[in-house]
Amino acid sequence: MSSSIVDLGVAKIETTVTRQTSEINRLVKTFLSNNNYYSKKIIGLGTEQAQKYSNRNKTVLLQLCDGRYCLIVQLSSHGLALPRSLFNFLNLPDYTFVGIGIKKSLKMLESEFGLTCKNAVEIGPPTRNLMTLEMTHLKHMMGNIVRNELTSPIFDDWGANLKENQIKLAVSNAYLAFGMGNNLLHY
Repeated sequence: MSSSIVDLGVAKIETTVTRQTSEINRLVKTFLSNNNYYSKKIIGLGTEQAQKYSNRNKTVLLQLCDGRYCLIVQLSSHGLALPRSLFNFLNLPDYTFVGIGIKKSLKMLESEFGLTCKNAVEIGPPTRNLMTLEMTHLKHMMGNIVRNELTSPIFDDWGANLKENQIKLAVSNAYLAFGMGNNLLHY
């Protein structure tokens, strides 16, 4: 487990990278307590894949971001038992999970880990056209962290010890999804 502050240029995100149940539970509780009662509860959701056996992509990271905190769950193909709190959180009716390519990500999460999500909003070409100048500015401020096509490269080395640039990429993807979703859903 590692915790750090990731500086994206537009925000400093308190980030936890873990595969430990106790840390996942702690961050889920943080997400639950960190939302204003009257505001929409939006969580940016992203995943990262690695090329595995016979050139098949496997989901290796799950990123969740509420604009202040980011949880990066290191998923394992070795039978990691994900905590019930994560399953429950992803299915809370008062939370909306937004992401770029979220439908594909959720399909893979369900087939690989049994994770489902009750309220998911896709940030894709139709919704991107609704984004305001503010989101264009956000993307510009994040500079080289975020690519124009809003996707991540597939690495084969998303291992136990993530490099700083991998953590920054994972956080930026989840934060950008949060920012775009927050802007879209409060539009």
